Amino acid sequence: MSPLPPRRSYRTARERVAARRAALGGSTSRRRQRRSCTPVVLVALLILAVGGLIISMVGNWASATLRTFEQDDPRYPTTAGAVAHLPASLREPFNVLLIGLDSRDSPEDGVRSDTLMLVHVHPAEGWAGMLSIPRDSMVQMPNLGLRKINTAYTYGYNNATSLYGAGTSPAAGGGAFAAETVAAFLDLSVDYIAQVDFEGFKHIIDTLGGVTIDVERPILDPAYPTPDYGYERLYIPAGLQVMDGAAALRFARTRHSTSDFDRTARQQQVLRAILHDVRSRDLLSQANLLPELVRSLEGSVRTTMPLSDIDTLRGLAALAQQLDPAAILTLSLNPNDVRIVAEEGSNIYWDPNGVAAQVARLLAGPQGSSALARIQVLNATDMHGLAGRVSSRLSAQGFSVNNPADAPMRSAQTRLIDYSGHPETLRRLATTLNLNPGQVYTSPPPDAPPAPYQSDIVLLIGADFQE
Repeated sequence: MSPLPPRRSYRTARERVAARRAALGGSTSRRRQRRSCTPVVLVALLILAVGGLIISMVGNWASATLRTFEQDDPRYPTTAGAVAHLPASLREPFNVLLIGLDSRDSPEDGVRSDTLMLVHVHPAEGWAGMLSIPRDSMVQMPNLGLRKINTAYTYGYNNATSLYGAGTSPAAGGGAFAAETVAAFLDLSVDYIAQVDFEGFKHIIDTLGGVTIDVERPILDPAYPTPDYGYERLYIPAGLQVMDGAAALRFARTRHSTSDFDRTARQQQVLRAILHDVRSRDLLSQANLLPELVRSLEGSVRTTMPLSDIDTLRGLAALAQQLDPAAILTLSLNPNDVRIVAEEGSNIYWDPNGVAAQVARLLAGPQGSSALARIQVLNATDMHGLAGRVSSRLSAQGFSVNNPADAPMRSAQTRLIDYSGHPETLRRLATTLNLNPGQVYTSPPPDAPPAPYQSDIVLLIGADFQE
């Protein structure tokens, strides 16, 4: 069996073309042919990216069949642990860019990405994390300058051959350029890409018998987009309900009655609900679902992961089976966690330090992320912009900082107050800010202001503060 191709980190089109040609002696056709996976394989990667869903199903089916040909080799001891059975390329943490496509082929926009989600998988520790990027985020694109992030896929789709060489399919070009853009924006490698369009999303849920969603509050969208580029009225009542594929897609896509940030939260809710339902209904053992999924998803799902390699397929199945839905970290770029520098119409400009802090939470995982103390800087002086400058400085030094704000009162003394028991972060902050022990409080004093929303430690900047 041939070894797996090396994992890619998508950065620039020129670097990728050069690397591909060097590896293949100047030709790109063979690598592209190897990367064209069967529908079974495409189904497998898609669900790994969204929480390990169909990979588990495929893995159970494939492993049960292949196990009939196996026997133990007494010359070698059995190594415990799921990671020991993974191929070498999957033992280290890796990132998958999940792209949800609006492939209605608009004459104005062409095929475009409706959803961008970076999925970080940590095999050794058995967890995964999702970071959603709103489609209206303004980012720097390679060789293009400042653009809206959801246009990256369209540009790569329309310019596939000029960017990546003759023979590159539009879908491959779109996925690659979107990956390069996301990698540069997050300063994080994108190792693999998984693409699914609206029809594929619906077919997954319909084949699995629907998905159970707890709708927190009623949703009324008077202008939900239809496949023929029209609009319709959409109403989703509150409460626990089983949605078919079409209903789940509407729930995940609507944003006119709420915000795009609420939309990304609903998308993550659907993905976690799929995994929960599949496990609770024991669908992982129902191999009879596989042929129908393969038929319905052909043409709707694409991936760059080399899943035609049987070791990779079986390794992913083992990895997916150990993923606990409760251990899937869900993050997004939203105003509660990342400061918006500016808005122009629907265009959103994010604070780079806040984006970096969200990436740090993603890489820290469910346990490490919860241990990251949230810092709130409050300006208790008359000096305009002081809290913002201090917040930026702390973010640049790796602290998790909320949006700066004014204090409810003026203060002559600067105080650093721990509201939720983070002694190590408190010590680091005191050292970084050069505060004396009398300014540092391990618990709130009687006259301390109430802890702001989602804040663990408050820096109250007083008139004695030295920048």
